[in-house]
Formats: sequence, structure tokens, C-alpha cells
Amino acid sequence: MYLTNQKDIEKVILELKNDTILWVDTEVADYKTKKPRLSLIQVLADSSNLDGDKTYMLDVLDQQNIIDFFIDNIMLDEKITKVFHNAQYDLRLLGKEKAKNIFCTFQFAKKIPYCFLPVNSYSLKSLTEYFTEFKNIGKEEQGSDWGARPLQRQQLEYAKMDCVYLAQIYHNLMNLNHSINVKFSEQSLEELTQRYISLEDQFKMVESERKCLKELITGRMLENNLQENQYLKLKINERESIKAQIIDLVNLINQEKLELNFEVSLTNDIQKQLGESLASLDVKTNKTISYALDLKH
Repeated sequence: MYLTNQKDIEKVILELKNDTILWVDTEVADYKTKKPRLSLIQVLADSSNLDGDKTYMLDVLDQQNIIDFFIDNIMLDEKITKVFHNAQYDLRLLGKEKAKNIFCTFQFAKKIPYCFLPVNSYSLKSLTEYFTEFKNIGKEEQGSDWGARPLQRQQLEYAKMDCVYLAQIYHNLMNLNHSINVKFSEQSLEELTQRYISLEDQFKMVESERKCLKELITGRMLENNLQENQYLKLKINERESIKAQIIDLVNLINQEKLELNFEVSLTNDIQKQLGESLASLDVKTNKTISYALDLKH
């Protein structure tokens, strides 16, 4: 449902306050500029809807008062869970850090191990096509002119479906996460250990072959002056570091009367050279504890 009238939009916003979870997306005009403008706010409250007909599309272009009304009544309401995909992007124009009870499917999906969610991309399109029957999703309208009015039919068709995809991704992620937790909770330490040992051996073999192939292919591509083939691309990283003797740096700071004040990590070698003089410094000690799992031989 596409709404342009302010009173109609505010009425819908107040109705949405009765829901406990909403799937939200936005379309932004001039998003590549320094002054992006919020064009549409799409909201779905009924996740069983699969054709987008129950998606509210609120036209808020250049209507900051309506945007503020949405932020105050929806984004700041802790009782309502707002589900976004890549929430950081949308929140720039929808309440920023003031927004409450935000769930991001993009960040949540990234935390699921690859063995349970084998996708090469965590985009809305990739996750939708992985989890659902929606395939070959077109994203051409994403980069269309969302600042133009009237909006084209294909733009509105595109906009209403993103919330549908988002809701389906959310439920599938929740189900997947639950099944993972159940699976591991039912396994004893002994079972987990045996599974780890079997995988460790396989991993060493696969990783060894992978490393060997990587070196061979890289060398072969360099020999043939190739930067890419049908499947692989050779990335060339060139880093330049600048180093100076600390005594020269100290002299320069004193000579130029520079106001530099920053912490320097004292390596073991530096600590040895300082010796007992180290005690005269006001130092901060940060201790970190890490754990490594090794096979007993």
C-alpha cells in the first residue's frame, strides 16, 4: 500500500505501534551524495504475506516532520522489534544511535558458521535465494532515481517486496539458529571432541593442498602475466611503511615544539633496554587471555 498523504501516513504509523515486531526497509534518494534524502519507508507487520500487498510504503521525500513522527513513534519504541537488513545503513536517516530494539539480519547471518549457512554473500538477495523459493531477484531498481516523482510502478513493486524477503530471511535465520543450538546442546563433550578430531585431520590435508595449489596458481599466473582467469583474480597488495629512529623522533618533537601525545606499545625488547628505568614510567598494562585448542600427542 503506497501512501503519500501525511494524515494517512501518521494514522498507519500509530496503528503500527500495536505490533511487537516490524520488518523495515528504506529507499534513499541521492544516496551517493553527501546529502542523501529518505524517499520511502517500507514497513511490513504481517510476515505471512508473500506478495507484498501488505507492505506499507510511506512516501516521506523531503517531509522531515513525517520522518520525525515515524522515528518518535516507531524507532524509539523499545516494545517494538524493528528488523532491518544492514541496519547501519538505514539508521543513518532513521534515528541513528537513538533507535531502540533493532535487529539486523545482515549482522546476525554473518555470525552463523559457514558450515551451517554456506553462502558467499550475506546480501538480501543472496540470503533470500538461499532460504526461499524466490529466485533470480532483480536489483536494478535499487539504483534508480528515488528522488523523482511520481515513482514508477516497477520501483514500487521492487520496494514492497524487500520487506517480504526480509521477513522470510528473519524467520529462517531464527529457525536455523535454534536448530544449531539444539544440535550442539544434545552432544556431549566426548562427542564434540571426537567430531573435532576427525575434522582436524581432514582440515590439515585440505588446507595443505589448498596452500600448495594457491602458490602454484599464483606463480603460474605471474609467469604468464595474467591478473585473472575465468575463476580467479590475482590481487596485488603493495604496502609502504615509514620508520624512524626514536631518538631522532624525540629530537624533532623537542626542536619543533610539537604537541604530540600518544601511547607506544613497549615490546619485550624495549622493556629489556629500559631495564629498571621502566619503573619510573606511568605505564598501562593490558592483559588479554586467549585459548588455543591443540591435539595431545
